[in-house]
Amino acid sequence: MAEFALLFFTIFSLFSTTVFSQASSSPPKPLVVPIRKDPTTNLIVANIYGRTPLIPVGFIVDLNSRHVWAFCETKYNSTTFSQPKCDSVQCKIANTRYCFTNCQGARAFCHTNTCGYALENPVTHQATVGELAQDVIAIRSTNGYKPGPLVRVRDYLFTCAPANFGETSFPKGVRGVAGLAHAPIALQNVLASRLGIKRIFTMCIPSTSSADGVIFFGSDGPYSFLPGIDVSKSLKYTPLTISPFDEYYVNVKSIKINQKPVPGLNVTLLSVKDTGSGGGTTFNTMLPYTILEESTFKAITSFFAKQLSKVPTVKPVAPFGLCYESKHFSSTRLGPGVPSIDLEMEGKDAVWSIFGLNSMVEARPGVLCLAFVNGKNEYRANVNIGTYQMQDIPLKFDIGKQVLGFGGPLSGVRTHCSNFDFKTSA
Repeated sequence: MAEFALLFFTIFSLFSTTVFSQASSSPPKPLVVPIRKDPTTNLIVANIYGRTPLIPVGFIVDLNSRHVWAFCETKYNSTTFSQPKCDSVQCKIANTRYCFTNCQGARAFCHTNTCGYALENPVTHQATVGELAQDVIAIRSTNGYKPGPLVRVRDYLFTCAPANFGETSFPKGVRGVAGLAHAPIALQNVLASRLGIKRIFTMCIPSTSSADGVIFFGSDGPYSFLPGIDVSKSLKYTPLTISPFDEYYVNVKSIKINQKPVPGLNVTLLSVKDTGSGGGTTFNTMLPYTILEESTFKAITSFFAKQLSKVPTVKPVAPFGLCYESKHFSSTRLGPGVPSIDLEMEGKDAVWSIFGLNSMVEARPGVLCLAFVNGKNEYRANVNIGTYQMQDIPLKFDIGKQVLGFGGPLSGVRTHCSNFDFKTSA
């Protein structure tokens, strides 16, 4: 059903896109969005222009949300805002059959004969039904080296959330969520359908809150970071599997620490066949650290500790389970000198090596902890990769080919995700 909606959306969009700053005969250009790590919440925030007149708006980046939604009841002013009526083409594109038939006595922001769309706040996990809406958004084009002119999309479909929907739980200045799940009106699919760009987004999360990382939309490369390093040429690829919940999974065949297989792992739980039911490996930008199913967590932490048996441990700092004094480890370009953790995936040379930069976190001054958390049996996946393990790692989600491209830590090639040149224009 989702694929049909995407096809329908593509056909409809041929008649409804307005792109300024690009000639109609020009081939579609990829887009680029700056993202930052909020220092208080560690959430990833994208800055996207929207409304009329255009203003920059902050959105939480959520790989598992199916659409873009925003708080519209307050502080929302735009001359191009509109709402599709029930049974309209737009409601069919969004694949929603919910209709607000009578708003009498309902909340203030409720309009009769408008489409409803299910909402979840990924921070508070509140759920409600919002109203489908349309407005202008604008994102900068790029040649892969620098940002270019703004590309505007009118009548962009998103959902309006009520004011009491956990707005205070969001970082300061953030007004919504940018969903990147595999769904018809997720951000990357709308941009691809409306602008004719490739169904690809490549995310590079910064390791610092003081500089911006980047998301590229519609590009196979280049992805250039100062001082002129194109990381698109060095990516490895593994198949992507889409779960029943529109999440992205990869097939981890085995896990090694210090180049040795981790004993005691439940191979069944590693299998991608169990997506959405406690197995497989997925990605979650709402998690600051990777969360593991309990038996997997115990196997990994126990074997990691065994590789460092001569190094004394200290009392764990919550939420972690294995900690050391930092003075025992050397400092390298790839972080603290600890054994690597290798996720061996399907595909040629598809090994994701997690070095100290992404495996060890300073939980308090002088104390380093293994940056994995025991999720017991509370998550749909066996391995839920969080943003700490993703930072400074380029991740290319090629939805058209259903593959994930991933690189090594960018510090290994003397650059960072925060080194895209946003300061000059193409």
